[in-house]
Amino acid sequence: MRFIKQQTTNRRNLAGLGLKFDINNHAVIDTTSTMLMPKGTTAQRPSSPTNGYIRYNTTTNEFEGYQNGAWRKFKFKEPNPIGITQQNLGSGDAIETIFGPLDSGDADFPTPAAAQNAIVLVENVFQVASTNYSIVQNPGGTNTIAAFDSIDGSTGHPTITTATNHGFSQFDLVAVSGVEVTSPGEGDALENMNTADDSSSPSTFRVESVPALNKLVLGVDVAGGTIAQYTANSGKIYKSGSVTGPYLPGYYIQFTSAPPLDKPVTVLHNFDK
Repeated sequence: MRFIKQQTTNRRNLAGLGLKFDINNHAVIDTTSTMLMPKGTTAQRPSSPTNGYIRYNTTTNEFEGYQNGAWRKFKFKEPNPIGITQQNLGSGDAIETIFGPLDSGDADFPTPAAAQNAIVLVENVFQVASTNYSIVQNPGGTNTIAAFDSIDGSTGHPTITTATNHGFSQFDLVAVSGVEVTSPGEGDALENMNTADDSSSPSTFRVESVPALNKLVLGVDVAGGTIAQYTANSGKIYKSGSVTGPYLPGYYIQFTSAPPLDKPVTVLHNFDK
């Protein structure tokens, strides 16, 4: 009778252990000892990784694998060092429905995978996922300018009336476009809020204060400006660096109706490990 020899990486053939492939094409490491994984720094990761790669990262001292197009560290049974995250997302103004962005502080799981994976409270009232709120990514929408209330040439702080001030806080950098009606062809924008050429004017401005639910005070030199040059309901205000609206990139809680005035919004998440 002739025997078919199994394939093995052991060159000694008669004795010793090696990596074997059984009849089902399973790789078998025939040892009771250990296996040393490939290891190296973060900079030494393969330049063109493929899903399924496994290695030990000597920079982070973590086992990691390439999963779904990204390097992910392995999770073990020990408690998550970040723990459950409590985020206080501000208070309601009876107008705003979007609160965030969400950030657990955990690089691998910065946001809940679904609305059901978060506990949301408005003051002390529990909110029901998919009924009271959902989770949205990079919400759109912009603040439409309703009017320019004043242009103070001495302080350079014009007051702008908007549909709502939602999404903006003091010291935010904002950009405004499409508001001036004179001097066509100049690339009209908020930095053109004076009678001179705006070519050297800044593209973003700081929010000096938020004096009311629908007012913003911006820090820009508008000496010599004339309110009549600008058309109400024609301008848009954006968070600097964002094209989706006044919200930074990320995931947000979106309520089906605006939380009441001065009611705090709290989110507990980082459960889904």
